[in-house]
Amino acid sequence: MSSEPVQRITTARRPHSEDLAGRMRRYAISMGIRTACVVAFAVLASYGSPLAWLFVPAAVFLPYIAVLLANAGRERVPRSPATFLDAPPEPSRPALGAAPPQ
Repeated sequence: MSSEPVQRITTARRPHSEDLAGRMRRYAISMGIRTACVVAFAVLASYGSPLAWLFVPAAVFLPYIAVLLANAGRERVPRSPATFLDAPPEPSRPALGAAPPQ
């Protein structure tokens, strides 16, 4: 018999391709929001609206946040808590030298 632990589906990680696709999707969404902020700033600034300056921080800081989220990959997945399957099995007979059951 093999002494290697069996990988249960609850503790298995997502495939690398699925993880990479999710990170690319999050990055693309963040950059889309940043592009919308830049366009909103340009449109509102052309009308002389002071509200235009509310979009500048988002346009400046979203690339940094998007890169952080895209690079935070597989290490963010928490391990599942131990279950009853992880407990050592109860011995079916007493160990050598153990007192007889009463």
